[in-house]
Amino acid sequence: MALWRRALLLALALLLLCGGAQAEAKRVFIVSSYHPEYQWERDYLQALSARLSPRCQLAFYNLDSKRQPADQVAKRARIALERVRVFHPDLVIVGDDAALKNVGTVLAPSGVPVIFLGINNNPRNYFPGGMPGNVSGVLERPLLLRNLFELGHAVPGAHRALALFDTDLTSAVIRDETFLGHDSIRVGDIDVDMAMLDSFADWKKQVLAAPGRYQVIWVGLYFTLKDDKGKVMNGEEVVRWTAQNAKLPLFAFWDFAVGRGKAAGGLVLTGREQGEEAAKMAEAVLFKGKSLAAMFPLVPSQGQFLFSRSALQRYRVRLPARIESKASWLE
Repeated sequence: MALWRRALLLALALLLLCGGAQAEAKRVFIVSSYHPEYQWERDYLQALSARLSPRCQLAFYNLDSKRQPADQVAKRARIALERVRVFHPDLVIVGDDAALKNVGTVLAPSGVPVIFLGINNNPRNYFPGGMPGNVSGVLERPLLLRNLFELGHAVPGAHRALALFDTDLTSAVIRDETFLGHDSIRVGDIDVDMAMLDSFADWKKQVLAAPGRYQVIWVGLYFTLKDDKGKVMNGEEVVRWTAQNAKLPLFAFWDFAVGRGKAAGGLVLTGREQGEEAAKMAEAVLFKGKSLAAMFPLVPSQGQFLFSRSALQRYRVRLPARIESKASWLE
């Protein structure tokens, strides 16, 4: 056979092989609860894409549940379900409680594998008839109690602390799960009050009135706070105002609230880790033939001590050696 014919046949074979591989790419639809500008969501979407995109065709849709009213979130959930139906995915990933509640529960009876991440509630609460065998994922368990205990004792004389949250679904779950449905909880010898607020005006009042009653403040979630006109505030504006005006040491539960001009630090969770763990589960299902029924929901880690040197200096906080030796630093 002439050399050129052999080369032509080889090229055709490679073309067919590559075309077949492309046709066999797994299809994954990712429904997120919030919006891409939200760092938590951005971080886990980047982690999912980095791990899955080389071998999967990905599609995305977000519910924008922190900025939209409930009726619009329900409408967006219906749009998400229709887009999933048209896409014919091999697997669906739902990020955070709103997406699992509004989309994952509807998809589960179809039999498509559904992997969740960032879930604060007990996922079984979304499935009254029992957790389906095609659903599992990654839980988000903010380490509030350990965070409060460890860093509360880094502030000399601290015996009362304030934890600030918005009124989003995640905040409500934290109140029920961690604060046992109460407004206050005792952690070691520190009394912690949880304030769930709807408006930025009320948030500012809490921060400004804190000295005298409290010795330390924790920033929780603040992405559904509304301004005087009822518009949802920009989260960066909220946390930076809080850091600038707080007269007490300011700590955080999530990494997005830590940094220069923000909270000093904390034992935090990251969206990146949630995305990486969910992607590993997806790979096991798509490429190793594993069943979600045999994969129990997991909590990925014990968190990360993350701090800003400039913020610690501003609040004149000196970390205990046992924390400083394990800490990561933003600057």
